[in-house]
Amino acid sequence: MPWKPPVHRPAGWSPAKRVRVDAMDREYGTQAWRKLAASVVARDRGICHLCGEPGADTAHHLVPKRLGGADHPANLRAIHCGCHNRVHGRRS
Repeated sequence: MPWKPPVHRPAGWSPAKRVRVDAMDREYGTQAWRKLAASVVARDRGICHLCGEPGADTAHHLVPKRLGGADHPANLRAIHCGCHNRVHGRRS
């Protein structure tokens, strides 16, 4: 069996938590995106594009970015978070 040197760590030490940052977090977590989404929600007066109810809190791309859609107000509509999850097939 190979010899393994002892590990010297102070009492109470624990390794740093690993935080997974994916591409969506890097893009949609930026201040620029939050500002753009807020301006779209304000422009649409907080009315959800999908259900028509007030209280929309995020923005949705009409043409998805993966299909060439841009982060431009003309391509964005206000939407509730729950409605957004339904559009993309995630639970709300």
